[in-house]
Amino acid sequence: MTRIFKNIRLKLAAENKVMAYLRYAIGEILLVVIGILIALQINNWNENQKLNRSRQEYYRQLLIDLNKDKESANNFLESFKKEREEYNNYLKLYEKKDLTPSEVYNKLLKLNLASVFMKFNSNTIESIRSSGELILFPLEIRNKLLDLEVLQDNILERAKHEDNHKADVIRSMSMIRGASTLDSRLKNQPQLKAFLKFNDNLPQIILGLDATQRWKDFSETESIMSLTKMIKDINAIISLIKNEMNK
Repeated sequence: MTRIFKNIRLKLAAENKVMAYLRYAIGEILLVVIGILIALQINNWNENQKLNRSRQEYYRQLLIDLNKDKESANNFLESFKKEREEYNNYLKLYEKKDLTPSEVYNKLLKLNLASVFMKFNSNTIESIRSSGELILFPLEIRNKLLDLEVLQDNILERAKHEDNHKADVIRSMSMIRGASTLDSRLKNQPQLKAFLKFNDNLPQIILGLDATQRWKDFSETESIMSLTKMIKDINAIISLIKNEMNK
């Protein structure tokens, strides 16, 4: 093709056809420019296809993580709500007149002291953010993903902070109460129980257990509100991502 164009140019130049030569030269330049533009368009199309494939793969990974987080959040909510219901039942005990220390103590023993360990799946979001490819996503999805990450961090940080307060109370109480299983072990040990002055320490034990449950109630009530918001945000992001994937 190049040889043909060269021969035409040489023929026109030899015949001294200046205007025809100029028109031909301009036409040749236009053909070259058009060829370059077409090549650029093809290259851009290939790049866009490559970016779209990456974006679609990220969307699929995000949907996996988001659905796992939603499932985990629902499990945490179920656990927290169950424990808050049990704590509220404990509070209703005080509606009864002339409660005995034994009634309060036995009811407190039935409440769970352990905290729920929470963790979320943020690997994909962190990977996208660290790679700088967050720019691939529409602004609305981008902002909602970052907001979700901040919310999850706040939930975990607040839960950790409240658990530390609760742990301080438990540590102080353990010095007068012993392990949580000590009371049951002392049932057949009246002499040892008297020696340890367990009954004398009962007022402080009740106060300690009550304070621990109050910290737990405060922490988990906040977590319930935050997790409810988190599930709502996740559903919104999932809907946006699915819409983008179907375009």
